[in-house]
Amino acid sequence: MSTPEKGPSEEKWIPFDCGQWSESEQSELAELLGQEAFDNPVAALESRLGFVFGRSRALVVPSPSVALYLVLAGLGIGEGDEVIASPFSWFGMARAVAWRNATLTVSDIDSWAFTLDPEKAARKTGPNTRAILVSNTLGHPADWTKFESLARASSLVLIEDATESLFSEYKERRTGSFGDVSILSFGSPHPNLGESYAVILTDREDLDLLFRALRGGDPSGLPSGTPPVLPLELSVSPGLARLALLSLKRLPAGLKRKALVLSAYRESMRSFEGVKDLYLSPEVDRVNWLAYMVHLGTRFSVLSRNAIVDDLVGAGVEARAFPPPLHLHPWFLARGGRKGLAPVAEKLAERAIALPLYPGMSPEDAESVVERFKEAATNIGAGAAIY
Repeated sequence: MSTPEKGPSEEKWIPFDCGQWSESEQSELAELLGQEAFDNPVAALESRLGFVFGRSRALVVPSPSVALYLVLAGLGIGEGDEVIASPFSWFGMARAVAWRNATLTVSDIDSWAFTLDPEKAARKTGPNTRAILVSNTLGHPADWTKFESLARASSLVLIEDATESLFSEYKERRTGSFGDVSILSFGSPHPNLGESYAVILTDREDLDLLFRALRGGDPSGLPSGTPPVLPLELSVSPGLARLALLSLKRLPAGLKRKALVLSAYRESMRSFEGVKDLYLSPEVDRVNWLAYMVHLGTRFSVLSRNAIVDDLVGAGVEARAFPPPLHLHPWFLARGGRKGLAPVAEKLAERAIALPLYPGMSPEDAESVVERFKEAATNIGAGAAIY
């Protein structure tokens, strides 16, 4: 007599892998996020980010530089192609151009907004130029009207680097909504819970499908005739996505607290002659500054700037000297980079100091930082005019 076979419902299902969550932990997190977001956190995160930033497609990847690499790969930009970009970027995202063996053509910045100068960028375009990467530097939106016109006139792919500008606004449009593709970054000093990731935003379904296949998804949805895609395995983990979904709920309150800290910085620094106030161009409606940037007067050398930073750090304030322009990084210097390619960016970088600006600070913290900064700058030689 044969033994009856067990049906599927009677067998214990043993997956290849699963998260180490207790039932109570799963229930608690599912209640916070919603069951659907808990079960499919990456898809839920992408859906919410697309909605928040007014884009039809959103793709989450581990980091901003990786995001740009994936975008360039999807667009087929590589050896022999040129990408115009600013060398003045806190995150240095443009280095991904070199990872693709494409040519990074640096163009200079506007001396007030610190963003890429559209007229100078237009003069850099040539027959091999395929794309232009435009950053909203330190949170201040670029001149998007002119860059959109330049991209149309020159048939260039326009990529928005919005990694430093969450919720800044230009002519009633939120950053993250410009160009053929936008790249955003989430992580400190933006309000978060410790996670760090980037998102690629676009309204073009064809690009989104291609980027997804490259990230590591199913290439079967690509149009027939598309060359074979070699997945890059750049997905983020479900755990990180769940943490990111929780952080999105914290953003409004975090941005409000950050605005109070910024107001205290500006009020405290206003009486100090050697530092100019943060600039806001006429077309810009709102700037969510990444950091409080101090630009020193011409009397200060790069050594003086560094001495002020050292003094602040010694006093318990984690100030940072703004990094050198990307084309002066040793890797680019060894491949033709040189001083003088972007003189405005080079000059500003040597005299720029980034002071802490994040939601966990209090207005009193900002006032204390400014007082210490004034003391250090005065000892070295304060009161210099900006220009």
